[in-house]
Amino acid sequence: MRLMKTLSLTRFLVLFLMVVTGLVFSSCKPAEEETPEPPDEESIDIRPEVVFDVATDEPLQFYIESRGVAEPQRRTKIIARIGGVVEEHNIEEGLRVQKGDLLLQLEDEEHTYDLEKARTEFLQAKDEYERKLRSQRSTGVEINNQTDELTKINSGYAHAKVDYDRAKLNYSYTRVTAPFGGVLSLREAVKNNMFISEGSYISAGRELATLIDDRTVNIRFEVLEAEVPNLEVGMSVQLTDPNDHTYEGTIVAVSPEIDSDTKTGQVLIEVDNPDGAIKTGMTLEGRIFIRSVKSKVKMPREALLERDGRTLVFKLNGDEAQWIYVTPVDMNTEWVLIDHEEINPGDTLAVDQHFSISHQQKIVPLLVD
Repeated sequence: MRLMKTLSLTRFLVLFLMVVTGLVFSSCKPAEEETPEPPDEESIDIRPEVVFDVATDEPLQFYIESRGVAEPQRRTKIIARIGGVVEEHNIEEGLRVQKGDLLLQLEDEEHTYDLEKARTEFLQAKDEYERKLRSQRSTGVEINNQTDELTKINSGYAHAKVDYDRAKLNYSYTRVTAPFGGVLSLREAVKNNMFISEGSYISAGRELATLIDDRTVNIRFEVLEAEVPNLEVGMSVQLTDPNDHTYEGTIVAVSPEIDSDTKTGQVLIEVDNPDGAIKTGMTLEGRIFIRSVKSKVKMPREALLERDGRTLVFKLNGDEAQWIYVTPVDMNTEWVLIDHEEINPGDTLAVDQHFSISHQQKIVPLLVD
């Protein structure tokens, strides 16, 4: 009996400890986090950024644009007409010369000798020719063109004169001078590793340099056949080189032919180049003013959109983008002219990041820099 009481007490204590332990652990367990309710998406105001620009009332200028390569008005190769030893030369890359300046002098002793010999023989033949003429006249022979020519041949005069003229030419070829003012280019000589130095021998026909008269340059532009009728001699041309330097040119010729393959015509433009800033072979961009058109509003071409086959623009109205259907009056690659009662100069029109917005959508406007 006493044993049973002991066991009952023991069971009671075990159960009591289990209950207490459970209570302790349950009190240590963290409270479950509450899941927040999802926000109401309809209450979120999402506004896209849209870039705007201001419309003006300036006229729209129309230009024909093209590009061409500069070429000098005059260019010639300086070539040795005869062979010989170089006595003196002034052939240097980029050297600017005037007409008549010495470029090359060959040793001329041999040609001086040949010239004097030919001259002596010519004078002897001339004396013989004149003697025969006097003899013919004294015997009553009629002197006409035919008998005169025969006398020149028979006396040796004709042959001696040819030799004398050739000797004078050869002697003159020992001295090469600039035929006009310009600048020397040794591009071909450098490419072929053919340099000139005093005392060296050069052969007849050798190319020494290229003389370029670049004080005035020509530029040939290719323009579309539809644009050719808008062009005429005397029109001004705005030119820009690769360094963004600008020049003023003038149309001096419009080709009467159209290339059947490219469907383009050619325009020749002349540009003064006194300081030689435009180099031969340089590519220049050109703009030829054609006409000016005025309308109520001029706006950037980027403002114009097309939806469902109609053209429209987005106008800033407070913090909303309002679309307005428009019909362009005229346009070029950069600008559009419109005449609409709801759009005026000074209005702010969307020009970028506006492709997917809708009518009366609230936006964040940004102005073009």
